[in-house]
Amino acid sequence: MKKALVQFLKLAIPISLGIYLVVTIYKDLDNEQREALFYSFEKANYLWVALAFVMGLLSHYIRGYRWKFQMEAMGYQTSSLNNFMAVMIGYIVNLILPRVGEVSRAASITKYEKIPFQKSFGTILSERALDFIVLLSITGITVILQFAVLESFVNQMGEKVLEKLNSPLFWILAVLAVLAIPISLFVFRRYRSNSFISKIAELVNGLAEGLRSILRMEKGWLYVLATMAIWVLYIGMFWVGFFALEETSALPISAVFAGFVLGSFAVVLVPGGIGAFPVAIMQGLIIYGIAGEIGFALGWIIWFSQTLMIVVFGGLSMIYMPIYNKNLSHVATGIPET
Repeated sequence: MKKALVQFLKLAIPISLGIYLVVTIYKDLDNEQREALFYSFEKANYLWVALAFVMGLLSHYIRGYRWKFQMEAMGYQTSSLNNFMAVMIGYIVNLILPRVGEVSRAASITKYEKIPFQKSFGTILSERALDFIVLLSITGITVILQFAVLESFVNQMGEKVLEKLNSPLFWILAVLAVLAIPISLFVFRRYRSNSFISKIAELVNGLAEGLRSILRMEKGWLYVLATMAIWVLYIGMFWVGFFALEETSALPISAVFAGFVLGSFAVVLVPGGIGAFPVAIMQGLIIYGIAGEIGFALGWIIWFSQTLMIVVFGGLSMIYMPIYNKNLSHVATGIPET
């Protein structure tokens, strides 16, 4: 009962926050702005949205293809299609149960490719760590190149960070976090035979092996190229979405990067970015002179197209993955698919 309550709160709190943001923003709009919001939905050029849809799907396929290189470095051969379907299953599960998608993705590839769960899950964790580093790099470059425009926004964020640093609660949590490291090491060594501790240790070892697989893979240059392609497509599909509305079609690439960074962190903080993503896009574009209702509409258009893509192809993957693997010889023999 307690575990179910915790899982419910993990899902309900961030989604409630997203809904609260949407309701608050909408209530702050006057009648004229609300009319402009809905008019933006009506007049949008959805051919650009469709192109963004395809680019997003391609980026997810490349993510599955890139995953193969980590598997090969650990001595396993996997099907590119299985990898892609597992990625899509992970995304759709994340929309329903935050942070469970990675587990579902690893479980799918474990079931059909016979790869130990802790190893497949470890590769996903290492992949996430790499992607977060890339996102931080894009964020840093965006702030540096557009500091004149973003200065007031950055200063506001800095003031909020300083407020947190001056809070006693922050320092209490910081001390606890530091103390948690030696305590955790002691617990792991003292109770390593415990089944729960041993499972955690297996996951940590899987993460370590996942990180090592990136460093020792033979096709490292292809892995890097695939990573670049994924992020170029991420930014590209976001940029293409701007052409759906006349008001945002002429914005400079700097505005695209600013919106992309804020939108990405909204997705990280709120599962699926529901509610938070459109608000983040709106706030980012206000800096560049775009009316709030227009940025809000654009955020919803981009969010809905990408979420629809995940729902459609994630659902199809759930249905087709068992069918695809039913009679494949490579599942039983480990022979790579041609």
